[in-house]
Amino acid sequence: MSIFQTWKRRIAYGSTDMAGNIIWQMVSTYLLFYYTTVAGISAAFAGMLFFVVRFIDAFDALIYGYLIDHTHTKYGQSRPYFVWFGIPLGLLAMSLFMIPSFGGNTTMRLVYISITYTFFSLIYSGANTPITSILPSLTDDSVERTKLASARMVMTTIGTSAVAAITLPMVKLLGKGNQSKGFTLWAIILGLVIMGLFIFAFLNLKETNGAQNPDGTTESAESLSIWQSLKGAASNKPWLLLACSFILLQTFWMLRGNSAIFFIKYVYGRPELAPIFLGIGFVSVIGNLSVPFLSQRFKNRNVLQFSLVLGVIGQLLLPIAEKMRSVGLLIAGSVIFLIAMGITFTIVFAMLSDTVDYSTKVLGLNETGFLSAVPMIGAKLGMGIGGFLAGQFLAWGQFNAKAAVQSGRTITFINLAFIWMPIILLAAMIFMMQFYRLDEKELHANKADAAAKVEPKEDVEYDANN
Repeated sequence: MSIFQTWKRRIAYGSTDMAGNIIWQMVSTYLLFYYTTVAGISAAFAGMLFFVVRFIDAFDALIYGYLIDHTHTKYGQSRPYFVWFGIPLGLLAMSLFMIPSFGGNTTMRLVYISITYTFFSLIYSGANTPITSILPSLTDDSVERTKLASARMVMTTIGTSAVAAITLPMVKLLGKGNQSKGFTLWAIILGLVIMGLFIFAFLNLKETNGAQNPDGTTESAESLSIWQSLKGAASNKPWLLLACSFILLQTFWMLRGNSAIFFIKYVYGRPELAPIFLGIGFVSVIGNLSVPFLSQRFKNRNVLQFSLVLGVIGQLLLPIAEKMRSVGLLIAGSVIFLIAMGITFTIVFAMLSDTVDYSTKVLGLNETGFLSAVPMIGAKLGMGIGGFLAGQFLAWGQFNAKAAVQSGRTITFINLAFIWMPIILLAAMIFMMQFYRLDEKELHANKADAAAKVEPKEDVEYDANN
């Protein structure tokens, strides 16, 4: 494969997650504001809707994963889903920010919001689950997989940073003073971009790491039932550890993200720094780009643990910065943390592909889609749990939205939500990874034996010197 083709594949793969995260950023950052401030929907209804829907569809990714495992077309197993679900996702993204008046009928507006948000969440899983499941099928080269995962996270960071930075200016420009019109037009633009990115990925990705039938459809291995898929996943110890880690990772990420504005405004007492403090997420690209270098020199588990420790160090600098009233230290701690998370979110996807290979080559089970569903489950459970905890910490701290200065109790609970609980969850992940002993380098070195179904080898999964 030429350099041009290699980079085209990386960009095409990265465009899938850029598409998904453009709307994810828009929804997680601005949908509540749009519902309450622009559309006049009560915050209580919106919050309950987010919470209920997030748990209703938390496990739909497993269903999509199962469907992917049983999909066999001339375009592959995962690739068709970028069109089947990417186009509806773009249309639903538009519908979220264009609520009809229904002649002033509030009940109909609430029904419309509930239906569109629920379908958006369900379709979002269908469009994003194949992003992870297709990676093992794009190449059998573990180094190239890591580079593909890095390209994915770099493009995701570019997309989310752009949406965070320009949404409000674009709403103002397009709406010309009418926020409702501005949000609607901006959502239409983003919806078209999302559809375009998914179509671009569909046209430029090819599942090459697998056999094909004469008619061009992917070769169908023995189909596994839901029970067999669950049993196989339960026997895949490295995957189980990653699955638990994904939930912890997304929980602390959402908890910290929802608490950030409260920390900078009420704990640090410098609300004017919020645009800088919240807008430096682009530095995580440094972490994204460093992963191929690190993974070629160290085991993936060690790279992940290093990034988690680095994240803890960055977090620990924040209370010191608050005590010293040092803006420089505050930014430095945030930059260290974000670079660390750039590494974390990149390497975990490469590790997930390794656990899929372990299932196929060592356990003899082909359940790529099912196993690849875990990031979506973690994201949705994390959003539900993390968002819920963020609100609860404010409630436990007796937060008063009308008070310019919060009580000592409130400050304590904001610090718990933004600094200390994330540190605890990061430490839990570090501890869990001590039990992750899958050696991806040895696994891929033995890929010549992949055709034979063998019993799990102690020296493949577990290494006393790991």
